[in-house]
Amino acid sequence: MHRITVMLAALLVCASAYAQHFDPAHRHSVEVSTGVPPLQTSVFGSSLSARMGRGFTEDKIFCPTFNIAYTFAMGERWDLNVIVNGCGAFVRRSYYPYTTVTGVTDDGYEYSYKEFNFKADPESTETTYSGTMYTPMVAFRWKWLRRDNMRLYSSFGLGCLVLGNFGLFIPTPYLTPVGINFGAGHFYGLAELNLSCASTGLLAGVGYRF
Repeated sequence: MHRITVMLAALLVCASAYAQHFDPAHRHSVEVSTGVPPLQTSVFGSSLSARMGRGFTEDKIFCPTFNIAYTFAMGERWDLNVIVNGCGAFVRRSYYPYTTVTGVTDDGYEYSYKEFNFKADPESTETTYSGTMYTPMVAFRWKWLRRDNMRLYSSFGLGCLVLGNFGLFIPTPYLTPVGINFGAGHFYGLAELNLSCASTGLLAGVGYRF
């Protein structure tokens, strides 16, 4: 429902912008957008082998991504984008009871291991991460189809995922196979198929040229 509301708002802005005249000298713009949680959240958390070996499961909750961008039109075809992405995250672990299994091999070696009961109620829970992941990014936007009130484009660039709780800085790609913005005036709407640290899937928002 939230994504539908954002897209409808973007279309309303586009409709109002359609009749406005845009001065090409206005090379600067500011964009705000939101979308599904970004690429890094798909690999966030512990591996399956770690969860099975240590007897816990993870609940991961991610808020829709939020992006603020500054765009500078370098020419008719190319834009430079500076983007800051934020994504709220909450990860909780639930630990399960276990029994210790012991035995002796045919060679006479004793062994033991923990057998976890994942069907039982968890013995304890803990929050391993709670906060917002920030990713500053720089990208180039190639406007490969231009009309008075519409532009189709593709983008590529690089960002840096900042996990302050862990002191980690991880380089991340930025890729938009196809995007579109509507509006010939100062206000415009945008929608992208985004595969990056800004969003993974559909991203939509609004912008203002000045």
